Amino acid sequence: MLIGFVLLVSTCGMDACEALPVTDDVYATRHECMAVAARIHQRRPDVVLICGEVYRHADGDGDKTE
Repeated sequence: MLIGFVLLVSTCGMDACEALPVTDDVYATRHECMAVAARIHQRRPDVVLICGEVYRHADGDGDKTE
């Protein structure tokens, strides 16, 4: 089940690599996450930010970020 979106920063630009969370915040909508990313881009235009989906496992044993 989709529970929201997290803001991630790519550690190697647009190349394929792991993305790390910017904060522990989970945003209810992709639009809200993208708005935060836009504000950060005003100060740090070269950073690569991604809004990733956060899912809750059906059996309730934790969250999974994709």
